[in-house]
Amino acid sequence: MNYNAQFWKSKAVTRNAENKELKKRIKEIKNGREKWKVKYKLKSVEALKCKNEISSIKKKIEKIL
Repeated sequence: MNYNAQFWKSKAVTRNAENKELKKRIKEIKNGREKWKVKYKLKSVEALKCKNEISSIKKKIEKIL
């Protein structure tokens, strides 16, 4: 093997390892985003329920007064 072939192979191996790490990181980021999205949606539903409950309580108070 000549020097150019060794250099090329070394570069290819390094690039392949880097690509694997980047793909792994992308997967981690996607999973993290998905978790936050689910958490946001649950909190949003919870906030809507609270808002409706507050509205209901206000209406009852207005009827009493």
